Amino acid sequence: DGFGDTINKFVEPFVGGGAVLFDVLSKYQLEEVYISDINAELINMYIMVRDHIDELIEILSAYQRDYIAIDTEGRKDYYYNKRDEYNLLIQNGQSQEGVESAALFIFLNRTCFNGLYRANKSGLFNVPTGDYANPLICNEANLRAVSEALENVHIICADYSASIDPIDQNTLVYLD
Repeated sequence: DGFGDTINKFVEPFVGGGAVLFDVLSKYQLEEVYISDINAELINMYIMVRDHIDELIEILSAYQRDYIAIDTEGRKDYYYNKRDEYNLLIQNGQSQEGVESAALFIFLNRTCFNGLYRANKSGLFNVPTGDYANPLICNEANLRAVSEALENVHIICADYSASIDPIDQNTLVYLD
C-alpha cells in the first residue's frame, strides 16, 4: 500500500521537472518534503509558483494572449525577444529570483524546441524556438494545483550534498 508507517519524509536532490515529486505528493501524507537542484532559475520558478501564483498567472496569461494572437514569423520574433529578456536577467544576476524570471522560464519552456533547458558556456539560455500551433503557456488550473501541492515543501537551491542533512531512516530519497 505504499510507505507504511516508516516513511514520513521525502527528499529529491535533483528535482528537475518534478514528476516523481508530484506523484508522491498526490499519494502520500508526509511530514516533511525537501526538493533541491543546482539550477537557480529552476528553483526560483518553483518558489514563485508556490509563493506568488497570482502574479505569475497574470504575467503568463499576458504572454499567452500576445503569443497566440500573432502569426508564425511574429511568434519567432516574440520568442527570441523573450529569450533575450531572460538572458539579460541572467547576465545582470537577476534570473535567480523574482516572478518575471519565473514567468520567462515557464514561457520559454512551453515554446522552445522540445521543452529543453540548455545553456551555453556563458550560462545563457540558447534553445531555439519550437514549432507549436497552440502551446498552453498558462495552464492556470495546473499552476494553482502545483502551487497548492508545494505549499509546505522546502525548496532549496544547492548542490545535491546539501540534501544530506534532512535524511534519516524514515526518509525516501529519490535520485535521478
